[in-house]
Amino acid sequence: MNICDSDTIDFSLSTIYGASKVTDVLYADVVILNTCSVRSQSEQKAFSYIGRLEEFKLQNPNLKIVIIGCMAERLGYKIKKRFSGVDLIIGSKDINITAFKIINLYFTNNYLKKNFNYKFKVIEYVTITSGCNNYCSYCIVPFVRGIEKSINYQLLIDKCSLMAKNGTKEVMLLGQNVNSYKYNGVNFSLLLKRIASIENLYRIRFMTNHPNDFDDKLIDTITNEYKICPHIHLPMQSASNKILKAMNRKYTYEYYFNLVNKLRKKIPGVSITTDIIVGFPNETERDFNDTLNAIKTIKFDGLYVFKYSARSNTTAFKMFDTVTTEEKKRRHSVILKESNKISAKIISKMIGSTQQVLAEKFDNGIIKSRTRTGHKVFINGSEKYVGKIFNVIIKSVKVNSLYGSIINKI
Repeated sequence: MNICDSDTIDFSLSTIYGASKVTDVLYADVVILNTCSVRSQSEQKAFSYIGRLEEFKLQNPNLKIVIIGCMAERLGYKIKKRFSGVDLIIGSKDINITAFKIINLYFTNNYLKKNFNYKFKVIEYVTITSGCNNYCSYCIVPFVRGIEKSINYQLLIDKCSLMAKNGTKEVMLLGQNVNSYKYNGVNFSLLLKRIASIENLYRIRFMTNHPNDFDDKLIDTITNEYKICPHIHLPMQSASNKILKAMNRKYTYEYYFNLVNKLRKKIPGVSITTDIIVGFPNETERDFNDTLNAIKTIKFDGLYVFKYSARSNTTAFKMFDTVTTEEKKRRHSVILKESNKISAKIISKMIGSTQQVLAEKFDNGIIKSRTRTGHKVFINGSEKYVGKIFNVIIKSVKVNSLYGSIINKI
């Protein structure tokens, strides 16, 4: 979602105001740092980078430093107090007017010009909801992004249509709880169907889903609309019902397990990935083993595992953090090792198979592409394949990546 926000700001600055991106801060008029607050480590990295930016400002006093996003929303007053070189702070709730504020404060009207110099990517991110109403006990999102709001579906259709017209082949629909989308009677299933009808758009993905909002209508829509890729990111977080309750996830492991089985039964070849948090307050070894055993049973195609990080304002922040840092690291390592072992077995079965891929990027003789199930495939080729959909035969596997060759060369 942060990438999507940054791309939106880039689009506004370049197409409306004629600005252009530079690759080195030494040549910048404005540096915009988009921040995250989901974990404390993210904030520490941001603070460190702001300090480095202030050093650049000593060399170029005209440089403007703009801090935006969730950390700006949560700690704006502290940032300004700690870093005198910061010129503008825009919280995540006002992030949509970032470009306007930057131009309004720092440039004259002579600078404003229509100049459509933004090049759409092969894959573009589109935020369809902002904020969240779930209030999971560990999550700071409702406090920094506000309550859940769904964006006007017609604006979303128009945006996706513009992207497809200008070369985008795949859109990734984003929301903290993407499958709870609802605007004037249009729910997520209907929105997916309408986006799937857009000409020259070939693939649709979405994340992140909440298990409680994954109903049968949505499953049927994914099954019946070929453009919707059979890759579902479905955060489990824990397989201990005690921990799930403490997290305020509002489902049991049994419910989650049955949903996974239903998805696999109804969506042929579906790839399912998940999120796991280890070291949540009062997570015992038994609770942890419940999660580890669930991973061995479900056999996810991949997962993201995070060490619990206490966030102020959340309910979990008031809980006593009973798991030591060393134990969190151990549990993190155990889950990751098991997940990688399972993922390797799954993708090894793809050797010799024919896969449809979309070429996303080209670098140094290698095409980076992705299957409909979200698996990365690297291929020897040329830049002319970027943005094209074609078939490859999988030749080998390395870690979690596939390597193939093109069947019918262009």
